[in-house]
Amino acid sequence: MLLSREKVVLVLGAAAAAVILLLSFVVIPGVSRVRALSRQSVLAEKDLAELRRMRPELANLDRKVRRKMAAVTSSANATESPLARLTAAVQEAGLPQSAFSLKSAGPRTGEYVNEEAFDLKMENLTYLEVVQLLTRMEDGPLPVVVRSVNLKSRYDDSKYLDATLRIGFLLPAKR
Repeated sequence: MLLSREKVVLVLGAAAAAVILLLSFVVIPGVSRVRALSRQSVLAEKDLAELRRMRPELANLDRKVRRKMAAVTSSANATESPLARLTAAVQEAGLPQSAFSLKSAGPRTGEYVNEEAFDLKMENLTYLEVVQLLTRMEDGPLPVVVRSVNLKSRYDDSKYLDATLRIGFLLPAKR
């Protein structure tokens, strides 16, 4: 049999072992988990604040996408080819047929829209004419997206330039 003093030491030792086990397997991992969740919470709050700041811009982009999609669906039943429609739009912008060439650059398939790419090469334009044409293309009635613009200053007269535009003519995707 154990003496009462030995029983007390044994109980205290068992209690100390239980406290050590409780600290090492429950309390310390729990505290580190709380700290990690606290850091994640702070990051999530920052992301949410950034999204709230971006809300007006996102709403504006959503309106633009909806307008562009409306133009895509409304032009889906047009009888003219995209090449003929783009040629007419460029001529309506005030460029004579001899000042530009428009060539197909191949199709691209997307989830919501398909895109027929065109290269529009123009010569002897002023900067203002290029800006007006870009504005007319982006904001006009045709469902087009200007993908890239390459401007080169003319060697003979720096007031004029040559421009190459990569234009995507949007068509509804067949589902």
